[in-house]
Parts: sequence; structure tokens; C-alpha cells
Amino acid sequence: METPPLNPSLPGIRLIQSWGRDKIPLSLELADGLRLEGRLLWQDPEFLALERPGSSQPVLINRRAVLIIRPLG
Repeated sequence: METPPLNPSLPGIRLIQSWGRDKIPLSLELADGLRLEGRLLWQDPEFLALERPGSSQPVLINRRAVLIIRPLG
């Protein structure tokens, strides 16, 4: 299945971009129940790159696995 392009005209995409630009900490809840916290480094049509506290490398999260994104700041 082909992933549709990231559409920056959608309000949800713009909001996520603003959280990343403003370096607001986020909490992501995944479909398997795992909850991750960190700052969004970048996003593309398939992945979100999350910088976790104390880690030198970002975690890539498949967008399809994300159920909820909450700002923490």
C-alpha cells in the first residue's frame, strides 16, 4: 500500500509541525499500549522522529502505530 504524501494544509499536520518547531515535549500512545515521551525532530509521510530524554539517537515511529499525540508543555 502506497503512503499518501504529507499534506501540510491539514490542521493536524500543521499542529504537529508547530509542536516540533516550538520544541514542545510530546507524549505518544501507540497501538500496542506503549507510551513514549520526547520532542519531535521531524516527520514525513511514514515516520515521526522522536528525541527521547537522555538518548543520543532519535526513535522512529511509524505513523500508523500512533493512536494519540499529546503536548506535555
